[in-house]
Amino acid sequence: MSDVVFLADAQDSVTATTYYGKDHQATLTDEVFVRALIAQGKAALRGTAIRRQRVTPIAATTATVNWTVDQSCTAMSVDFGTTTAYGTNQAATPAAGVGDIVANLTGLTTATLYHYRINVTCNGAVTRTADATFTTS
Repeated sequence: MSDVVFLADAQDSVTATTYYGKDHQATLTDEVFVRALIAQGKAALRGTAIRRQRVTPIAATTATVNWTVDQSCTAMSVDFGTTTAYGTNQAATPAAGVGDIVANLTGLTTATLYHYRINVTCNGAVTRTADATFTTS
């Protein structure tokens, strides 16, 4: 779920008869659609961009999700699990602020594929990354 403002008219990714007009603000759950709109220059995030997303180090039962935000955020966390339903949420360190952020995931299962996404709240707007994966050792 990401809060966006439309910079140009755009057609909805699911309902072909729905159009968003320039300057319209919306909360969208389709992160692939959000990234496409941003790449096409049709929308911008109302919150902050999540940059330098990576998972390192990864061990047998732990992993550290790392990222950077350029604006002061009031809440940050990572959803993770073995499917895109995630199921678990881990607060970031720091849980609020700006700069380099980490979330330490523990209690993972050895040699297992995990899905994750990063959530940040900045200026009252939520930004989430698209689904990403890593595999424990």
